[in-house]
Parts: sequence; structure tokens; C-alpha cells
Amino acid sequence: KIFSTMNKDIKNRGVSIVEVLIASAIIMTSVVAIMGVYSGLTSMAIRNTAKVQAGMLLDEGAEALRFMRDVSWASNINPLVNGTTYTLYWDYSVANYGWKATTTRDLIDDQFDRTFVLSAVNRDATSYDIVNTGGTLDTGTRKATVTVSWYDGVATTSKSIIMYLYNTYNR
Repeated sequence: KIFSTMNKDIKNRGVSIVEVLIASAIIMTSVVAIMGVYSGLTSMAIRNTAKVQAGMLLDEGAEALRFMRDVSWASNINPLVNGTTYTLYWDYSVANYGWKATTTRDLIDDQFDRTFVLSAVNRDATSYDIVNTGGTLDTGTRKATVTVSWYDGVATTSKSIIMYLYNTYNR
């Protein structure tokens, strides 16, 4: 009788150790899986932050072009050459205070490259609608393509918007 009681206790202890090992393996697998998911979500959040910043820089670029147009079409928009890639910069000098265009490239926060290109706009002579081919040149309207590009760790990514600038105030 003593031998059978001891034998039972030994079997119960053995089962408990196996159960602990299995439970530990399950817990470790779960922890590793959770860490992998967290790592993936963190890297997506970092990449998403760059996309949000790029969107804001696009909006700011469009607003800067509108600002330049509103201040003076004749001195800020009209002299710019169609098809040339320009970069926006803020001029702090008292005489020229405001947004300006330059062909000198400069990264924003050492990450984002914001550029814009202007192109001519032609209109249909009858309907005055903007047309891609033919039509009459409208010197008071320019098509602007603003682009922001950045390196996201894998490749260069870019976002663009297209807008039309019209010489609203005849300045």
C-alpha cells in the first residue's frame, strides 16, 4: 500500500511539470507574437506619420502659391517659367516678406522635398473651358502641380496635387 501511494505521487508530480512546460511554451509563443504585432504596428505608425506630414506640406504648398498670387501675380507668378521645377521658401527680409520661389532645392526637416511646376493653360474659344489640346492660351491662368517626396525606409514615395491659379486681383 505504501508503494502504490508513493507511485501515485510521483506520477502526479510528473504531470504537473509537463503541464508547466506546456503552459510556459504557450505563454512564450503568445508574448513573441504580441511583440511581433507591436513592432509591425509601430513601424506602420512611423510611416503613417510621414504620410500625414507630407499631406500637410502639400496643403501648405498650395496655400503658399495662393499667397504669392494674392500678393502680386505680376511679380510672383508671371515671371516663373513653365515646366521649371521650383521650391518654396519663406523670405524674412522686410522688403520681400512672404513666400518666394527658387530653383535651389532644399529638404524640409532633412526628409521632405516639396516642389512645384507651373504650366500654361489653354481655353476653348467658345465655352472658355480649360482644354488639354488646342484652344487659346490664357495668360491669366496657370496650372500648378505641387509634389512632396520623401524616403520612407524602403523607397522614395511622393504625393502630388494639381490646382489652377487664376489672376484673381489683376495685380
